[in-house]
Parts: sequence; C-alpha cells; structure tokens
Amino acid sequence: MTDTTETTETTGRVAAGHAHLAQGTAPVTRARKVGRFLAHLAEMVVVMVLGMLLLAPAWDWVGAALGIEALLGRPDVGAVVMVLDMVVAMTVWMRVRRHGWSAIWEMNAAMAAPFAVLLVLFWTGLAGAGDLMLWGHVLMVPAMAGAMLLRPAEYTEHVHGFDLAWLGRRWPVLLALVLLAGSIFGGAGDLPAWLILAMALVYPVVGVLRNQIRGRSMVLLQAAGLAVFAGISLLVGALAGQDTGAYVLAAGLVGHGVWDAFHHRANAVVWRWYAEACLVYDVLLAAAVVATTVGS
Repeated sequence: MTDTTETTETTGRVAAGHAHLAQGTAPVTRARKVGRFLAHLAEMVVVMVLGMLLLAPAWDWVGAALGIEALLGRPDVGAVVMVLDMVVAMTVWMRVRRHGWSAIWEMNAAMAAPFAVLLVLFWTGLAGAGDLMLWGHVLMVPAMAGAMLLRPAEYTEHVHGFDLAWLGRRWPVLLALVLLAGSIFGGAGDLPAWLILAMALVYPVVGVLRNQIRGRSMVLLQAAGLAVFAGISLLVGALAGQDTGAYVLAAGLVGHGVWDAFHHRANAVVWRWYAEACLVYDVLLAAAVVATTVGS
C-alpha cells in the first residue's frame, strides 16, 4: 500500500511538472535549485528545533507521572528522547508537505545517525556528555543535507504544498495518546495481568460481530493469536511483582502491536482505525512499562 501511494504521488508530481512545461514555464535554473535546496534544509532545521521545544514538556509530564525523572535526566537517555522528538516532528511535517515515505525514513535515519555513533563513544568513555549533545547537533545538519542529496529532485524541483487531509486522518493516533495518558496517570507499573488478554479478545469478538472472520485459515489464525496472548497474560500473572513480569508484559504489548500492524495492513477483522490506535497505544505503553521498571 505504501509503495502504491508513493508511486501515485510521484506520478502526480511528474505530471504536474509536465503540465507546467507544456504551458511554457521556464525551466528551473541551477541557482533556483540551490536556493530551493537551502530553503528546504532551513525548513527541516526549524522543524527539528520545534520538535524538541514543543515535545519537551510532554516528557516532563511523563517523567513526573512515572517517577522516572532521574532516568530521563541521564545524558544518553536525554539524547535518545531528543532524537525521538525530532523524528516525530519531522515525520509529521514531511508527510504534511507531501514527501514520500522513502524520503521521510532517510531523513529520520540521517538525524539519528550522528547520535547513534556518539552514544557508542559515550558508553565506551571516549566522549563526554557535552560532546554527545554538542557534536550530535552539529553533525546532524550535514547529515540531513546528505539525505537530501540522495534524491535532489525531491527538494529542488517539486512543489509539495500541504496535505492537511492526511493530518486529519491521523485522529486514531490522537485517541491512542489520550488513552495512553490515562494509563500512565493510573500507573504504568500497576497494569493488570489480564490486559493483553482483554486486548486480544477484541479481535475475535469484533470479527464475529462484523462477520469478518471467514475461512479456515482466518479462524485458525485468530484462535492461535488468542491462545498466545492468553499464555502471555498467565505468565505475567505468575510473575506479578517481579521485574521479569514487567518485561514479559512489555514484550507482550509489543507483540500485540505487531498483531495490530498485521491487521491494519491487511484491513482485516477489526476497523482499520482501531488497529492503528491500538498499535500506537501498545508500543508506547510497552515503552512506559520498561521505563518505569528500569527507573524504579
């Protein structure tokens, strides 16, 4: 689905370019291309900074709610958090600006790459906390420029405009974040062992009500998934009060996120919006469980 969408968008941009040429529009000069490239780079840097500034208060709230302020205050964890903030902001902005997913993943990888190298140096004692933050940000800009040079036409010739409709369709993510905030406020370290089983039960129940579980293979798949997640819930219950139980719960949530992703991509059994919301909720709640366990 992603490849088809990206191909359609690319075809549309090429067709638009041909239309401009057919109307006698002058070709883009080299100087104009350079100007567009630098303007795009400046735009990306601004988005990167805004991502850090706007999302930082959310992390302060999460740290206070989970009691992990000391964990978030570590230089290496702080660096990872900053990269996540920038990646989220960049992904949303580039998608709104109609960039293809390949360009988005390349830009995110370029932003994270300097910190990935510097974190290794930090953990081995070859770089200090100041070096980690300073050089991580300094090297990020040329890394972003390098990602842009992988597909120069994406940043010098295409007029992307704004796709606010895509942003409006992401309401399931907002729903997931609201539910996540409620779960964190209630204590991510005190989640019930039957949580994963309850999540797993939604699929067969909704599938039966919607008459979406058809055929022997789908019945067996849903039965197998329910059995696996029921086993995880039993294991979490048996390990209640132990760190191992918390990690098993987190692993189960990630596993259910994979289950959500499969159904979302296949558009099967449950509503697609539900699979999207559940995927975001599961993965982020798993991260909260791990953070609470490590920080305790």
